[in-house]
Amino acid sequence: MANEESECDNFDDEDCPGTKTGLACALEMFSESNEVINLIGSLPSFLPTHESEISRDFEKSHERFRYIINQYKEQPHLIDPYLDEILSNIVTLVRNPDLSLEIKHKAFKYLQLLTVVRGYKVVAQHLPHEVSDLEPTLKLLEEQDEKDPETWETRYSLLIWLSIIVMIPFHMSRLDGDSSKATIMSRLVEICKKYLKVTDTCRHAAAFLSAKLLTRVDVKEIHLSPFINWACEVISQQNSISWEKFGPLMSIAAILKHGKREDLLPYATQLLTCIMNSKCPEDQHILSRKYAIKIISRIGLTFLKVRVASWRYKRGCRLLALNLGASSDELKNGRHLETNNIKQDEDDDEGEDFDEVPEEIEDVIEEIIQALKNPGSTIRWSAAKGIGRIMGRLSKDLGDEIVGSILELLNSRESEGAWHGGCLALAELGKRGLLLPSRLPEVIPVITKALTYDIPRGYNSVGSSVRDSACYVCWAFARAYDPLVLEPYVKDIANALLITTCFDREINCRRAASAAFQENVGRLGNVPHGIDVVTTADYFAVGVRKNAFLNISTYIAQYEEYTTSLIDHVLQRKVDHWDPVIRELTAKALHNLCIRAPKYMAQNVIPALLKETLSIDSNARHGAILAVGEVVHGLSLLDNEKIDDNIIGEIGRLTSTLKERQQFRGVSGELMKLACCHLAQKCSQAKLPYHGQKVLEDWLELIDDCLNHRVNNVRSHAASALPYICNEYYIRNGEVVEDMRNYIIGKYTAELTVTNETTRMGYALALGSLPAFMFEKDLNVVISNLITCATITENTSKWAEGRREALKALTSICTAVGFKRQDKHSCYNLVGAVIECFLDGLNDYTNDSRGDIGAWVREASMLGLQIVLIEVEPDYLTESIISRVFVGVCQQAVEKIDRTRGYAGRVFSSLLHSSPPLPHVPHRTELERIFPKKECMNSINWISASDTFPLFIQLLRLPVYSHGIMVGLVGSVGGLTESLVKYSSSSLYAFLEKLSNDELTSLCNLIADIFVEYQHIDRITLPLMTFLERLLSSNCLHRVLGDSECTFPIRILKSGKEEISKTSDHKKLTACVDLFCQLIQVSGEVSKRSLTQLGILLCHRFLWLRKIVASKLYEALTVYSDECEISPENLENALTLLGDTEWHSLSLQDVRSTRNQLCQLLHISVPVVKK
Repeated sequence: MANEESECDNFDDEDCPGTKTGLACALEMFSESNEVINLIGSLPSFLPTHESEISRDFEKSHERFRYIINQYKEQPHLIDPYLDEILSNIVTLVRNPDLSLEIKHKAFKYLQLLTVVRGYKVVAQHLPHEVSDLEPTLKLLEEQDEKDPETWETRYSLLIWLSIIVMIPFHMSRLDGDSSKATIMSRLVEICKKYLKVTDTCRHAAAFLSAKLLTRVDVKEIHLSPFINWACEVISQQNSISWEKFGPLMSIAAILKHGKREDLLPYATQLLTCIMNSKCPEDQHILSRKYAIKIISRIGLTFLKVRVASWRYKRGCRLLALNLGASSDELKNGRHLETNNIKQDEDDDEGEDFDEVPEEIEDVIEEIIQALKNPGSTIRWSAAKGIGRIMGRLSKDLGDEIVGSILELLNSRESEGAWHGGCLALAELGKRGLLLPSRLPEVIPVITKALTYDIPRGYNSVGSSVRDSACYVCWAFARAYDPLVLEPYVKDIANALLITTCFDREINCRRAASAAFQENVGRLGNVPHGIDVVTTADYFAVGVRKNAFLNISTYIAQYEEYTTSLIDHVLQRKVDHWDPVIRELTAKALHNLCIRAPKYMAQNVIPALLKETLSIDSNARHGAILAVGEVVHGLSLLDNEKIDDNIIGEIGRLTSTLKERQQFRGVSGELMKLACCHLAQKCSQAKLPYHGQKVLEDWLELIDDCLNHRVNNVRSHAASALPYICNEYYIRNGEVVEDMRNYIIGKYTAELTVTNETTRMGYALALGSLPAFMFEKDLNVVISNLITCATITENTSKWAEGRREALKALTSICTAVGFKRQDKHSCYNLVGAVIECFLDGLNDYTNDSRGDIGAWVREASMLGLQIVLIEVEPDYLTESIISRVFVGVCQQAVEKIDRTRGYAGRVFSSLLHSSPPLPHVPHRTELERIFPKKECMNSINWISASDTFPLFIQLLRLPVYSHGIMVGLVGSVGGLTESLVKYSSSSLYAFLEKLSNDELTSLCNLIADIFVEYQHIDRITLPLMTFLERLLSSNCLHRVLGDSECTFPIRILKSGKEEISKTSDHKKLTACVDLFCQLIQVSGEVSKRSLTQLGILLCHRFLWLRKIVASKLYEALTVYSDECEISPENLENALTLLGDTEWHSLSLQDVRSTRNQLCQLLHISVPVVKK
């Protein structure tokens, strides 16, 4: 053969890493074998006389077959015991002359699904290969239309079947019949050529067939040379379509793989010249480049005789038990013998007789080396394999030159593709023993560098593939070399792998490094603390980035062999990382690592970080400032380590230095503000001695600036730092620094009244973060100003976020100072005003372009009520307060926003089941029956509409809650979200069916009252009309609508008429038309007045509305004709008039005339135009 490849070389995916088989739910056997065989056997029952039935029945059968087979994609070997029987059943159908071609096409669809799951090579081996099958199979394939997209599975399967049939051990000329016809061989060759130029998957099967056919002894003598000439001609055509080259390239690659060297050697130069001249290795299409490199590699193998280089490194014993269980003396003795073998192997090449290497090999190697830099990863994989195979047939000197060329790819001037390809090539050489130990001193440093290769590119970086391939190299070396050979490099390799395991940004790289480290531990046996590290830094543990950065790294750093290298890496490579998330994790990692090397941190790391704070790179400055704060805080937690006073002073001056250099401005200013707020917080936590110094003024000035910032994250960081500064520097020996307290409280409360929402948000957030001692003298002023800030005014009606922050601050302050009556500094006397403010917040329904932003206020109000009511003394809670709170929260629990309903449900549950119980809860017994404590705590998902609506709708029976629940339901049932409407409406309809007539009437009157109460308030009336339309169409109110004494329908009609008077709102007009159409079903006056209103709207000034009214009225009359008391003849004429009239295009006079005719047919008064 041209090349003896040990790998399984598939055309489709041979150059990609092996797929990982996940067996979390592993199957044990092919349990559906009988069902699969029955599905195949049922194909003849699909009679060709009923085409539509065939399609429907077969589609069900095909989908079931696909579902069953696809379950075994990760364990396809389970099908093998049944494969012969399955294929036999399919082939039997194909061979049956009585079955239609349509049935055979469908049988081949099943066969194609099997090849997808089990692989075409395995399936081909199990297909029958009798001589009698050749002619019928070939004839059937010749009859196929290669452009038919419906039968490609047939063509694909026949090509795969032919690939095994052509292996018959007879000369094919014996199979030829009539001499006037083309021979079997020529027909097969023509079939190959035909299908190598198609665009579908048949091209792959044709390449496989051509390789099997043209490498036969009898066929190659006649057809191999013409076929190669034809393929070269197609490949070389400059004006041909690019995809036409793919098939011939695939075929040539397959022939070079399966053919014998002596048969292919005469064509090697021709093929190489063709590929080089056609520029396929440089083609824009990746498939052209991929197969060109395959061909070039295999041509190189064809030029060289098959041999195993005696100079290659051969490792002897590879038993893990030797490394893990043997004594040190045994290891030394074994490794001594191994070392002698190494030296002997390296000298063996001197006596080996290598033939003169053809000149073309130089071009081949040059192309493959260049392919290692190709942008396509599959091409680099192919090139790496190719260089390894070729090098195994060269002399030691030439091999060494190739290694040198590969190492030249691994330099800073090359792209990440070159680094990736170079690493793959080194791994291949190591696996094959072609990278001699003498080269390791050059290779190992390059590989350890590749393990941290990360080049920023704009807002991203490249290099993850390089780091992943470097892990592969380390894995391969561990398997390839004796522990004694790698012993000088074990520490470097282990450190580099653990750095990647802990601190790589990408999960695949961390896991690859962990696996490579585990392999090194197992194979070498001399990795420091290997077993302990492996058990902690396993595949799953390193999958979570935060865990790897903060926990695993700290654990590994306890071993002194790794401590410094881990710290140095994050200091040099991660502090200035392009990703801000990584910089933040790096700072926290350094905090955790302080305990492992406190002295090194204090004396080396902090000075280095302070130097980075002066960098022109904003990422470096940001990361360094964050890290300084974390390290200072980390060291402060240790008793024995003290930071130098000069360093403390330099840290304190950082904020003023950045301000002087104007680095708080511009694009990077936001990052610097975040970092300095974080630094202030950590320095305060570390209790650095800045009491009374200018540093505090700098920090407060920075915080004031940040609290006015438009970005929420900046304001949050500033507010987070403030309480730590106050706790450390503004209270001394229990005494508050009065001037600073007065300054902060005075300034911050004053800023709550400014005319800028962002400023209000920032200072409200800051007030809410202050410790309790800051409010001892000015609590009334602070609470009063926050309540004012949380109140809607004409100028601040759209400032929902500002009100939300004020309510959150109220909650925080009340929690901090407490509610004790006997505590003079508590907010006990202000509880009433605070609760009233929260209750007002429950009615905030502010809307802007972002939607219902008032929901933020309502959520903050509910959380505030929850905390205040549970913490305040029970005697303060009146029946009125508790009632209003529970009604308001219940209303929120049935409104349209999922998140808000979730907040409301949790708050309602905590208030209902609080300990001690809240007093005066309305209908507590009924509530506890509907909402048992156990279910509230465990089983109810408060965000889920299907869980909550059936429960809260039951509160409609309770007068206290019915109004609020119904108002909330209006928005949900009359809303737009399909799932919300589904669950809310079904729950309501089911509830209404269970009500008595009196209860139903009462509830209907409540709905009518709500319509009147919220007249012309679009937030309620618009969904209310949709709510009523759906309610009336549900037939739940038939008992009420049939009661002549019930005023509900007429009230709804009047309210609807009032709602659309003088409006031009499209949605409101359309919703009201739907409502009027539903009211037609109410016999008597309501029906006639509804028809009258619809008649008026038929002549509306909006043309689009006329058309809608006509269409809706047509549908309503069709459905409710009996209730309207219209004769069949008049009804038919009315419907004809509605359907045939062009309401949107006629003049107003013509429309009125037609409308008047309609009114007469419907027996309603003709509307009169007002003058």
